[in-house]
Amino acid sequence: MSPPTASTLRTVLRALCDGPGFDRVLNKLNLVSACQGKVVCELQVEEEHTNRGGTLHGGLTATLVDIVSTAALLNTERGAPGVSVDMNITYMNAAKIGDSILITAQVLKQGRTLAFSTVDVTNKVSGKLIAQGRHTKHLG
Repeated sequence: MSPPTASTLRTVLRALCDGPGFDRVLNKLNLVSACQGKVVCELQVEEEHTNRGGTLHGGLTATLVDIVSTAALLNTERGAPGVSVDMNITYMNAAKIGDSILITAQVLKQGRTLAFSTVDVTNKVSGKLIAQGRHTKHLG
């Protein structure tokens, strides 16, 4: 089985982000590029994405790590989204309202039952690393 096309992956991301649940906060997430086991998305930080300090909310950052790493897993030959087993996020810098951020997810290893990925959240203009996440998923 081959990975989905960019168009199919875009449709899947829309379905994840346009639903009635929490993930709707990502309805402005845009797919920039996709190749085998790697996905790059972009988001412009708006007020709805921020904490009381006016910077990107840590919970939203965790959601970005979850959703975009899942998209990278879907963009493999196996194409299984899996379920989260462990997620770790290190927050290094703030993103402010108006900043464009890039979310780059890469599948590091996909075994029989577990998959491991890494996600970098960077400022599109400065290249500064905002956060880095690791996500482990059970594939069943």
